[in-house]
Amino acid sequence: MLRNLLNDEAGFLVSAELVLIFTLVFCGVAVGISMVKDSLASELGDVSEAIGALNQSYNYTGLTADGSTGYPNHATCSGAGFNDESDACDCKGITFSTVCGKNDPSLVNTPEGT
Repeated sequence: MLRNLLNDEAGFLVSAELVLIFTLVFCGVAVGISMVKDSLASELGDVSEAIGALNQSYNYTGLTADGSTGYPNHATCSGAGFNDESDACDCKGITFSTVCGKNDPSLVNTPEGT
């Protein structure tokens, strides 16, 4: 039985073809994963530039409720703020621009278009 098993070559071509197919599939998957990694790193870089371009400054004023009930300064809340200054890691690649409105050709001879 062992001799028959060792001399049996039925299916040899099928297994060689499968090895070739699996090798090609593995190469394709490896290249695909590499492309996904590069695309993901690029998109995360865009997100980090967008976050770095945000101005995180805020200010709020204080308020005081007058003492109309007989108490001096019934309630007080002081103001505060934070001014965001540029850091070394802030994005320098984003430039801000303004967009002008488009002229509407239907308003050419009307008071709004002149």
